[in-house]
Amino acid sequence: METNQVKDEITQTLDHLFVEQADNIENAVRSLKVIAHPVRLKILCVLKDSECTVQALEKYVGVAQATLSQHLSLLKDRGILVSSREGHYSVYRLANEKIADLFEMVRYMYCS
Repeated sequence: METNQVKDEITQTLDHLFVEQADNIENAVRSLKVIAHPVRLKILCVLKDSECTVQALEKYVGVAQATLSQHLSLLKDRGILVSSREGHYSVYRLANEKIADLFEMVRYMYCS
């Protein structure tokens, strides 16, 4: 009887993970794919500690403003970044602290 109970618990756990969480899994995949780009990782590196203007990001990341704007737009559309206006400047920052934690884990794993 205990074996059936264990199987039922495993089935419930898997149902929760793969059925009830299907949308969350899909969102995670889309977000991780968009992060997996050298320019976007540089953007996250700059923004992990503070917000930054597009002009400053252009300088730090080393790409033209048009290219940078495309990357920023994609990161914003995926909910990774948020922006605000300060006068004539657009200022970007991470959407939440969990993204900074994820970036730190990647940096720890792959950067010496």
